[in-house]
Amino acid sequence: MSESDDLSTAGSKSRRKLIMLIVVVVLFILGVGGYVTYAYLFHKWPFADALTVSASSIAGNAATKQAATQTDLTEQYIRFDTAFTFNLPGKTARGHMVQVEVVLVTQGAQNAALAQQHLPLISATISEICSQQDYESLASPSGRQRFKSLLLDGIRTKLTGMTNEPIIDQVLFTNFVMQ
Repeated sequence: MSESDDLSTAGSKSRRKLIMLIVVVVLFILGVGGYVTYAYLFHKWPFADALTVSASSIAGNAATKQAATQTDLTEQYIRFDTAFTFNLPGKTARGHMVQVEVVLVTQGAQNAALAQQHLPLISATISEICSQQDYESLASPSGRQRFKSLLLDGIRTKLTGMTNEPIIDQVLFTNFVMQ
């Protein structure tokens, strides 16, 4: 008798789980259906703009973007008025100084104008990255290349946060003096 009781309780537990699963699925379907109905009736559909775009407008936008990119591929160089001079810690008791003149390279006049507008932010970023360097890392050519890539990554990160696109393509050193 006890074996039949065990089988009936096991069967009822699995039925309860099945019923709970069906209830959850039905509630999910009702919730999604209610949201779709609400969005349709009150014109709050999140993808309405994407659904109403026609093929001709897509082709027109693509042609406009292509024409804009073809005419605006000139390299623009942005110079700073003053060189960046900073002290470097080193292994010796004597401190070291570094003076760096930086030129930024952008593509197109629009990116150059944006970079000119954000020159104080770029200058602060360069100063921040320069203050984190040490003499031994900048003494070798590979260290200077790493320093360039650090500057480029730091500037791009800051400007992407402000303008939502990386404006600067390259960082160049026109003068790099270490004492």
